[in-house]
Formats: sequence, C-alpha cells, structure tokens
Amino acid sequence: MKKLSSIVVALILGIVLASYKTDDKPKKFGKSSVQIEIEGLGTTLMPISIESLDGTELHRKLKMSFNGKIKFKVPVQKTSQVFIKPGTREVRKGSVFRSMNIIFFIDPESETIIKGRKNDISIDYDIIEGNTLSFQQNEFRKYFLPYWEKESVLLNQQNVLRKTNPVESHRFKEQFDSLRFFVVAPLRTEWAKRHLDYELVPTFFLDGHVPRDTAIKYLNLLSQNARQSYRGQILDGMVSGWINAQEGKIAPDFEYYTYLNDRFELSNLKGKYVVLDFWGTWCGPCITGMPKMKEYYDKYKDRMEFVGIACNDKKADWEKFIRENQNNWIHILNDRTLNDIAILYGVTAYPTKFIIDGEGKIIEKFVGEGEDFYKMIDEILGN
Repeated sequence: MKKLSSIVVALILGIVLASYKTDDKPKKFGKSSVQIEIEGLGTTLMPISIESLDGTELHRKLKMSFNGKIKFKVPVQKTSQVFIKPGTREVRKGSVFRSMNIIFFIDPESETIIKGRKNDISIDYDIIEGNTLSFQQNEFRKYFLPYWEKESVLLNQQNVLRKTNPVESHRFKEQFDSLRFFVVAPLRTEWAKRHLDYELVPTFFLDGHVPRDTAIKYLNLLSQNARQSYRGQILDGMVSGWINAQEGKIAPDFEYYTYLNDRFELSNLKGKYVVLDFWGTWCGPCITGMPKMKEYYDKYKDRMEFVGIACNDKKADWEKFIRENQNNWIHILNDRTLNDIAILYGVTAYPTKFIIDGEGKIIEKFVGEGEDFYKMIDEILGN
C-alpha cells in the first residue's frame, strides 16, 4: 500500500511540474547550473522564476528541495535574475516577504553555488560561486536582512490579528509601513550612494522617495562601468525622459503597433489634443480610474484622442482587459526591448498621464489618479 501511495504521489507531482512549465519552445538541456543548499529548509516545492534583465527571456520551474538541497540547469541566453520563494508553510500563508526570498543572477553557461540556513522568519545565505551581480546582491541582502526580518515579524502579527483584533492588526500594519517606507527605503538609497561602482545600484535612484535632482546628481557620479550597465542605461534613459518630456516641450515622438495591429505614430495626431495614459492591468489605481477615463473619452473624443500605454504587462492580460471593458481608444503594449516609451517619457509611477496640445507640446503631467486631470480637460475643451 505504501509503495502504491508513493507511486501516486510521484505521478501527481510529475503532472504539477509539467503543467508549471511556461516556455513555448521545446526544452533544451541548460548549460547554466545552480546548486543550493539551505540548512533547515527541508523537503519542499520551490517556485523558481528566471528572467533576463531586458525581459526578453523568461523561464519558470518548480523544483523539489530534498533536505534543503536543490540543483537545476537552465538554458539562459542573457544575464538573468533568478527569484526563488520557498514553498514553506509560512510563505503559503503570505506571512513572510523579503526575508525568505533567494535572489541572484546567472550568465549563460555560468555556475552558481549557494549555501545558507533557514529559520522561522528568514533565510540567510552566501554566494559561494557566481557572477559579479550576484555578489553585489548578496552584499546588499546581508546589510538589509535584519530590517527585512523585522518587517516579517510585523507582517506576521498583522496577519494573525486581522480577523480577531482588527485595531491591533492595523497598528502592526502602520509599524510595518513606517519601517519599510521611512527607514528601509532611505537606507537603500544611502547604500547605493556608497556603492557607485556597482552595476546593481543605478535603478535604486529611481525609487519614488528620491528627488529627481538627486537621481541626476548620482547618475553623473556613477562609475563608467555602472553607468554603461543595463541598469545604468535605464537610469540614464529615465533622466533623459524627465528632461525631454517637460511641460512646454514637444512630446517625444514614437511609432508602435496598436491593439488592433494598426501602425501608430504620435506625430500624426497633430491638430488634436492627446492624452497619453501610462497604466497597467496590475495597477489598482489605474483600473479604478478606467470608468471615468471612458466617460471623458466619450465626452471629448471628437476633439481629443486617448492613447493608453500599458507597461510591465502581460499581453494576454492586456488584451483581455481591453476586450472585456470595451475601452475604444488607441491602445499600445509597451515593449521595453523595442522602444521603451515609459523610459522615453521618464515614467516611474502609475498611472501617469500627459496632456498634449494640437501643436504636439506637453501641457501638463499628472501622476496618480486624481480629479485635477479631469478638471484640466474640462478647462481646455469644456464649453
């Protein structure tokens, strides 16, 4: 009976693992190898996400750790980030965040070796063998792990008390938010300022609490290697976007194919007012504002064109949302590997909306979902 049960479990696990593979192309035997050994992790399923820095390559795996040991290979073509969130009881309950994550980077045909130890609220590990980005990530994580452990404790308390004592649960949430946003976030920026030669740090200066003049200052202070890195190019592009997409300047032109597979060029809309709406199906405020966006599109569509630019989105989710909600304005799915419109316009928060006049000049930029955007449209076009 035990033997039969083991066979059934193995078959079920095989089906789960097979269904979790998301690559459309036939599997190739990977040349980038990873070995992880975490004391105290035990035997558990490990969801693994591997994405190239430019977002063009994605692999997902489910691997079983046996007594805390995991081995796998993956056929990456570019430098990629590996993200592992252990399938432990605490994580399944949503109780533990950053302190449990295992994050590192791999190159084509690279070898990575990680060893560490798990406790109730965190996994502490060392990169024994890996690439430069992994060692930088490891140093960053070591510094912040004590703070992330405090976050996890507060989050656990918040979740435990959510139903039985909502008032006390809210108090723990406030403490969690205060720690994350007013302690950890500024410390992250200070850490970045001390490591201006690291390829890991340039995009840290794009955090929402970092003033733009500070980001520009430290862009110019980055080492040549850091500035020329992938993340350095993103920061450089964002700074250029902030400069080029200011009020009173001609809106940067771009060409794309739309949801309806029509060729679109922004400059062809001259003569009409235009709204560029940077959004995403994953963005709560963006979705909340869609009914009013639809109302104003119907109200002014004869004199104003709306262009929705979905960012960091999956094509299937984007198409489904447009189809189901019948938002009939122009829609574009931003492709950061083709021509990243978000970087072109220096967009770092969502939603972000630009109003452009008939001459192609930017009138105003609005970050977040608020009434000021709709009031300005009424002032411009209202009778």
